[in-house]
Amino acid sequence: MRSVLFLSALLPIALGLSLHAQEKSRSQDAVRVVQLLKDDSVYRRYPDALPSLLKHVNDKSTAHFDPDPLFISRLDDKALYEHAILYLNCDDQPTLEFDEAEVKALRIFLERGGFLYLDAGIKASFLGTDLGHSYAAWEPRPEIAALFKQVFPSKPLVPLPRDHDLFRCFYKGLPDSGDLQIASEQKKLPATVLRFVEEEKWPQGTYSFVGLQLKGRIAVLASPICAMGWGKDEFGNWLPPISFRIRETAEGLDRNLQEAAFEGSTYEVTREDGLKDIVYTQLGRRPVWVKEPNGRWRIFKYYTGEEISNYAHSFYTRLGTNVLLYALIQ
Repeated sequence: MRSVLFLSALLPIALGLSLHAQEKSRSQDAVRVVQLLKDDSVYRRYPDALPSLLKHVNDKSTAHFDPDPLFISRLDDKALYEHAILYLNCDDQPTLEFDEAEVKALRIFLERGGFLYLDAGIKASFLGTDLGHSYAAWEPRPEIAALFKQVFPSKPLVPLPRDHDLFRCFYKGLPDSGDLQIASEQKKLPATVLRFVEEEKWPQGTYSFVGLQLKGRIAVLASPICAMGWGKDEFGNWLPPISFRIRETAEGLDRNLQEAAFEGSTYEVTREDGLKDIVYTQLGRRPVWVKEPNGRWRIFKYYTGEEISNYAHSFYTRLGTNVLLYALIQ
């Protein structure tokens, strides 16, 4: 009888140890994303973004990521060499300057097959220190260009074409109405907004990316900030709200804008075709209108709403999913 009682007492412990071992094994098999945070006291606008994205990838694909990133404060941390994917939100860093030891460590990491995703590695000059806007430009921000002149002097980051496999490796095209997740009666985007999104903003579900190739693969990828579209709260709701910036025109607008007075500044932004847009801003660097290389002038109009925000979140999450899965399969 005592033997039976003794075995009964041991059984839960044994089961617990077995489950713990299984959980540990699953954790060891998971892909761990390393995230650089040079100073953890710096304000982070989207702290829940990457964990939310990793959970989404696990839920929607057969990939198995550890939902908790491994944080490092320097690129020469030995932990970096034990993992294959490094995520760096450029807007989360107090500075994008790295010492010689870190530059060398990054070069070794990439040459050994590592993959670096530079979120906010593209940032239009007029945005300044604004952390809440994503704008399609087609060249890396100056600090990133300077960094990679040290890492790989003869290998610049160049634009990815719209037909690149990255944009189709898992999700293809733009979100549909089923992705909007609107609690009220299902809505659609305004026709003018949807047309601009489909034809100019995110055609075929693509976006402005630049990449650096090593040995026939993309080792470094940079984009405008995408993390703002990944986060969810504990109830599964998207956060924060996102608005759309749309270019619009009207009869006589070219002449009116040429003659209009404004109190801001002008900035050149590189387009996909390599030409320059001239963006006119108000005080605070909010873009108000743009002169395009073909001589056309258009105003920036902002649209908000639940359906627009959910659509943007869905797009950025699909894009982030493609980035992570492409890093695994290329």
